[in-house]
Amino acid sequence: MLRTTIALCAAAAFLALAAGAAADPTPVPIDSEATVGGIDVGCTGIGESKLDPKWQAYPVRVEFSDANNDYLANEVLTVRSASGAELLTVACEGPWILLKLPTGSYSVIGRVPGTSAQPRTATFRPPSHGQMRVVLKFPDL
Repeated sequence: MLRTTIALCAAAAFLALAAGAAADPTPVPIDSEATVGGIDVGCTGIGESKLDPKWQAYPVRVEFSDANNDYLANEVLTVRSASGAELLTVACEGPWILLKLPTGSYSVIGRVPGTSAQPRTATFRPPSHGQMRVVLKFPDL
């Protein structure tokens, strides 16, 4: 009986860890666009290329910054639907990740791998027109 209980507890702990872990990120190269999980994604935010008008076509711009409001790069972003379903996880070398999401409610979880920074989250609804900024600030960097 004790062995069965220990085995069940270990299995439950493993499943909980697996469910909470984000999928391996899909890399989106700097100043490029990709479609990940059916969602258009852009990666930019450095130099003059961030001024390219094509970036304005994305309704959501997620920005990563540190305690001094300086941009951070080499981040990972996970996007979830309102129901909690993971839609995509991407890695970007620039500080902006742009998203073309359908109407609805979403949450994002931003991480800066290789640092001790705690993940940051935000919830939002994409605008029907224009572009919104979602700033994930990492005060511990």
